[in-house]
Amino acid sequence: MQDRQLKVIIAGGGTGGHLFPAFAIADALKKREAGADIHFVGSKYGVELRHFEKRGEDHTLLNIRGFQRGTSLQAVGRNILFPFRFLSSFIRSKKLIKRLDPDVVVGTGGYASGLPLLAAIKKNIPTVIHEQNSYPGFTTRWLADRVDSVCISYSNSEQYLKKKSAFSPETPSGRRY
Repeated sequence: MQDRQLKVIIAGGGTGGHLFPAFAIADALKKREAGADIHFVGSKYGVELRHFEKRGEDHTLLNIRGFQRGTSLQAVGRNILFPFRFLSSFIRSKKLIKRLDPDVVVGTGGYASGLPLLAAIKKNIPTVIHEQNSYPGFTTRWLADRVDSVCISYSNSEQYLKKKSAFSPETPSGRRY
């Protein structure tokens, strides 16, 4: 019997603070699991497009962006479009999950991570959130009690999450070996 290749979706982006941890996770997985098949999901409005292409990564970009915090006409217009973008990106995430059939979906934050995580939860696919900030973002706080595991980098992040997280006080980065 042939061993099955590990298939992982890593979703996150919008900013480098969400994207570069996703790359670090992917690089570590590729070292540990020869031939791991990794597919990235990000937002077409974030920094990820040029970085995915530069690294030659297999990726999907969703038409999602976060709530705009302002009262400008542009911000109001973008917020009015949010429900439509959310729904279309969720449907696209569900199709992607069905097509790729991943073993696990990892979210690193940003609105682009929430929809693939939510689609995976609905299909009972294992899910993990990696939160690299001391104060978890909206997506992490919203999904923390629904995913299988939350990995944090700072112990004080746990106070903002409903679910018990995986944090190793032995290492400053929260990594477990």
